Amino acid sequence: MRAAYEASKRSGFHLVLFRGGAHRHHPATSVSLTNLSPVSDEARRRCLDDAQRVLLHGVRVFGRRASTGISAPWCSDPLTGRRWPAQQPWWRIDIRSEARLSDVKYVWEAARHRDLVVLARAARLDPIGPWRDALTDLLRSWCEQAPPEQGVNWYSSLELALRAIAWSQILTLTGDRLPGDLVVAMERLLLASARHLVIELPYTLSSMRNNHMLGDALGLILLSRMFPTARRATWWSRTGEKMFAAQWQRHITPDGRMVEDSLSYHRFVLEMLIVRVMLGNAPADVRRGLYAASLHLARLGVFDGDIPQYGDWDEGRVLASSGDALDVAGSVALGLVLAGERVPQRWYADFDELAWYAPSPGDGVTSARDASMIHCQPATTASGGIARVRRGPWRLWFKVDAGPSHGHADLTSIWIKHNGKWLIADPGTGTYNGPLEVRNGLRTSAAHPVRRPDGRDQLVPHRAFRWLNTGRGYLAPPLVLPDHTVLFGWHDAYTHGQRPVRVGRAVVVAENYVAIVDFADPPRVAESWAMTIPLHPDVTVDGNVLVTGASKVELVGLDSHTVVRGQAAPFAGWHSRTYGHWEPASWIITESHAATAVWGLGALPAPSAEPATFDGLRFEVVWEQAAARLTLTDEASGTTYQVRAA
Repeated sequence: MRAAYEASKRSGFHLVLFRGGAHRHHPATSVSLTNLSPVSDEARRRCLDDAQRVLLHGVRVFGRRASTGISAPWCSDPLTGRRWPAQQPWWRIDIRSEARLSDVKYVWEAARHRDLVVLARAARLDPIGPWRDALTDLLRSWCEQAPPEQGVNWYSSLELALRAIAWSQILTLTGDRLPGDLVVAMERLLLASARHLVIELPYTLSSMRNNHMLGDALGLILLSRMFPTARRATWWSRTGEKMFAAQWQRHITPDGRMVEDSLSYHRFVLEMLIVRVMLGNAPADVRRGLYAASLHLARLGVFDGDIPQYGDWDEGRVLASSGDALDVAGSVALGLVLAGERVPQRWYADFDELAWYAPSPGDGVTSARDASMIHCQPATTASGGIARVRRGPWRLWFKVDAGPSHGHADLTSIWIKHNGKWLIADPGTGTYNGPLEVRNGLRTSAAHPVRRPDGRDQLVPHRAFRWLNTGRGYLAPPLVLPDHTVLFGWHDAYTHGQRPVRVGRAVVVAENYVAIVDFADPPRVAESWAMTIPLHPDVTVDGNVLVTGASKVELVGLDSHTVVRGQAAPFAGWHSRTYGHWEPASWIITESHAATAVWGLGALPAPSAEPATFDGLRFEVVWEQAAARLTLTDEASGTTYQVRAA
């Protein structure tokens, strides 16, 4: 199927498939995907302030404002200012090779029109303001500059689906106040989008069995609701529902994790599930999946502050928000509400996702003090191969398992906050389509706090998105003791090649320290062990002390190390807060010859002469064929504890 599709592009048959023609016009039916006004004054103020920034400074694109669509054509690349071909069939535009104009994600991000939803909200809230006229001009320029199948903004079916979701909200909020000819033009482009989604199904079904399939399916379902009189609307709906059901069941596991091993993509797909539920008549298992996916991120602590930005990050959104683009808590809160969970009423003011999309809180919503267990998580939780611990001044995440898509080579990574400030932080993504040294420099094991036998990578990068190897991690149930919390896990990513080895890690969190005990099976397979400890950009290194603000934390157990910050070749010592950005950050790089090693942060007692023994605790791992068992012995009392990861 894929071969035939590629042959069609190269032979020119795509011109026949996508040739425009006379199509019967159908007026759009309003689909309720948005509230007409928010439930809080805070959300109202955020919207109007954001709308003002859109008109003054442009649309948001990866942490910056861009003139694309505002004072420059919609085909303008926000990164370079150059223009993608506007009057050329999309399949003839090069977006992949080294000769391409730019990273296409930038122009696509602007063209998702979430900021136009913000303007439509502002026009609804403030009818005498400049918002409606500005929105009219922007939509009219789009309709004139992006005719069906012409230009880079028709290249991706997913982008068409996301734009349809945005336009549905715009028509609901302001359709009765927009010029009639503009509404007709929008409706014709939406119908052309449905036709495009159908023609592109061979490509979607053969090559995009991921979030793209969910998004394309969601687009067909939505457009079938918007245009119920269209000749093929019933077929769009039936096909979209089948595609959506087939992919989401592959996409989400019962514990709420997703095949895309990424915080950003988890939020992205979570918002797709949210839209499907808001469209109505969602199957019960979709609602259960929505709840599990929301609960997974709640367990990781999204309501306690920012959490590690693991896996690929690109700010992908389905919903529109004037809040922080890096925040994921609002989407999780909305998912919980739509799944039937109660949340604090204050959240309706804090999160645009609740203010503009959730049903009115009414009288049944609890206060923050007596809210449900969802936002009163215990100090130690585990979900989807990641454990989280709160003890004393420490916040720690231990990521043991990985997924097959959009993940990084980070099995058994640890990320640590101390007194609310990041010390060890995930280095982020940097880019997908930019320099390969940046892409690989931030996603490989050399950028993560994991042990590497003989400097090997866990997965070994292949091109921009693929890996040559695979790896699975196994997390044991957390062990919570009066004075310590102990986590344990291991992975098999190095069980290939000439010298296979399994790698295990125990993490101990006490009031005064965090300790890490690393193990190997067999213990003597590697000549040396390398490890990188990526620090947050705000952290500096003074000898063996990590300094952030007024806080100083001692680094213990690394006899010798070097510190790299902002190094270009090889690419090392960087941190990426969002897609397309990277800034210098200190990376501690160390190497040892010990298969079993103890190191940590804080007032960690010195290890004893016996391996893997400190603070009166002795650690021992027994390796089984497909599992590992950690035995922890309190030497003073002789008490032993065991946990098993399989």
